[in-house]
Amino acid sequence: MTLVIEDCKLWGRKGGSLVVEEGRIAAFVEGGTPKVRSDATRISGNGGTVFMGFIDTHCHPFEYGWLRRNLDLKGTSNLTGIRLRLSARARSTLPGAWIAGMGWDQERLSEARMPTRSDIDDVTPNNPVVLTRVCGHIGLLNSRALQEMANAAVGLEGYDLDSRGTPTGIVRESALPPVLAVLPKSEAAMTSDLLTAEVEASKSGLTTLHCIISEAAYQEELSALVGLHSSGSLSLKYKVYIPAAAIGYVEDRRIRDRLNDDKVRLSGVKIYADGSLGARTAALREPYADDPGNSGLLRYSQDALNQAVEAAHDAGFQAVVHAIGDRAVEQALEAISRVSGPGNERRHRIEHASLLPPDLLSRMRKHAVRATVQPLFITSDTWASERLGPERARHLYPLRSMLKAGIIASGSSDSPIESMSPILGMWASMVRSGVAPEEALSMSEAVALYTSNARSNGGDPEEEGLGARADLCLLDSDVEGMHPALLRKVRVSATVVGGEPVYSAS
Repeated sequence: MTLVIEDCKLWGRKGGSLVVEEGRIAAFVEGGTPKVRSDATRISGNGGTVFMGFIDTHCHPFEYGWLRRNLDLKGTSNLTGIRLRLSARARSTLPGAWIAGMGWDQERLSEARMPTRSDIDDVTPNNPVVLTRVCGHIGLLNSRALQEMANAAVGLEGYDLDSRGTPTGIVRESALPPVLAVLPKSEAAMTSDLLTAEVEASKSGLTTLHCIISEAAYQEELSALVGLHSSGSLSLKYKVYIPAAAIGYVEDRRIRDRLNDDKVRLSGVKIYADGSLGARTAALREPYADDPGNSGLLRYSQDALNQAVEAAHDAGFQAVVHAIGDRAVEQALEAISRVSGPGNERRHRIEHASLLPPDLLSRMRKHAVRATVQPLFITSDTWASERLGPERARHLYPLRSMLKAGIIASGSSDSPIESMSPILGMWASMVRSGVAPEEALSMSEAVALYTSNARSNGGDPEEEGLGARADLCLLDSDVEGMHPALLRKVRVSATVVGGEPVYSAS
């Protein structure tokens, strides 16, 4: 197939036409019209910039699709809003069936507190309910759901209790996956969920997703991936990251052999070291400024985390460790440095690395530990200074310092927590909403988060220019020299994977 993107711009080049032959960039002709086959597919660039395809190096596409068919609570500003959406869902749900949702955020509620089961019991008398916070690290259960879990002989570790020792309905961290595991799930539903996410991702200019497989449904999600890949139904490319508990499962069923090519590759193991700042479960060296008796939660002891990272490494996987608080980042660095060796050839990395004071930044550089960052967190976490105190908050999301230190940091959305849009991620990394402006990135640095750095963190070859694989994103504007504040208005005109258009705005 021959593809021509006419009247477009490459970074640092004059306008022209980009020619793709057999899935690879064949030519860029400045000015005039290139001579190509008469049956070539043509896309008008209208003067917009073409980039190598954007890569999201940490997202949850199955969860994105799941949320589209369940209860989305994003944007609720008070408990009444949660109750209204929940009661509407309850009216259309069969008695006894689970109701699940995601997206509430106590920081955005006018009541300025965590919801409890008493806030939702009266509107859901006939259904068990689990509603996860926007970060996915805390869940709210109603009384019916608490009874269901009690019947399943689940203990109360990780459950918040009131002064009488009764569960409030809030469950935290490792107590949440067993709840989610009881929700109905099927390979067919997961297949639909992933295809739903692909549509949104392609509209965002994404050509590759680093897909985080869930702890609660990894068997069904992996089966859906295998089925879609074997049938040739996937439009995008995938690097797949499984939970530590799934290592034996994928080896026993030889799933690694079936997801091991340029389209879909089983790349690594995701390991949680802590929680989130929004839930106050990210593990800190010192207590939270707005909760002095709390320093967050570590999921593992140091020895246990060492063993988990070593198991991933020994199995030939890339270990990616979720660590947000500085205490968790320190623990993750210790575990990774024990197996990484000189240069960290396996590309083990820390997901988020949010609170990164100078001493931890230096250790990351010393051991060549990589990072995956989420720039939109900078603009979403409006409460960060109050949560950490102004001094610690200076070291939150220090993107420029990371790049200056030589750390290979790649961009991501953590979707559905944030928008999938790399354009918005780049915008956030440059404007930072005035938070630590000295850490703002330039346009070229922001683009690298989602292109060259992302390819490196996924182990992809460093390909650009003639002969490179034609995974491309065409924007509707010439963004070179554009003021950062205007970038958020830019849209994707077309997305190309392997020389084939997978999305066109026209």
